[in-house]
Amino acid sequence: MDNDNALQHFISKLHPTDDMLWKGAWGDQMRFMRDVLVPLVGWGMHYEDVSSIPEIVSTHRSKSIILPVLGMNRPDIGLRLIVRENFHNWKLSVISEKPIIADFSGLFHTTPPVEPAYTGNPLSAVYFEGFPVDLVFGYYEPSDKMKWSAEISGDYKLYTTVFFILRALGVVKPYEWHTEASHRKQLDAETARRKARENNPLAKIEKTLGNDTE
Repeated sequence: MDNDNALQHFISKLHPTDDMLWKGAWGDQMRFMRDVLVPLVGWGMHYEDVSSIPEIVSTHRSKSIILPVLGMNRPDIGLRLIVRENFHNWKLSVISEKPIIADFSGLFHTTPPVEPAYTGNPLSAVYFEGFPVDLVFGYYEPSDKMKWSAEISGDYKLYTTVFFILRALGVVKPYEWHTEASHRKQLDAETARRKARENNPLAKIEKTLGNDTE
């Protein structure tokens, strides 16, 4: 996958210094975002197009380290996801053109707190460090299922949540066995795509610019 994108530029420019105690955790977070989460959101896309998914919405600080608020965009399915991780938990906001109907039991709180005076409200905007206020929404269950937010503990639960979102939108489909004919069709499509890029001067320019890491 071509990772020369907004997230990779962030990683290259804002790498913590060696004396930062949480440098290792920062690296783990960046690798998860870049190498796991973004490709997951790009499910079904050609690998060359996945680099167009991430954007840096904003930044925030935790443990004195600058961290990204990462946006991930799939305009082809009408989906935008915004996440941040602060070495404690993930915050996720979802914007979808279609209702996302899924069972998120066991992954995060889908309803508001019963005793907010006792537990606090994890979806209060103050806890969404770096998020623009207009990108913080309410809980999944009372929502219209098209705009909602969540606090999620751990990479695995976030991965599963995003997987369920993609499946609910019809992106994740049952596996189908290849046939000789379907494999040939796939290979022919790859060949046609490569030739189109080779014959398109603008594509060559974009590819050259894409190699600029400054």
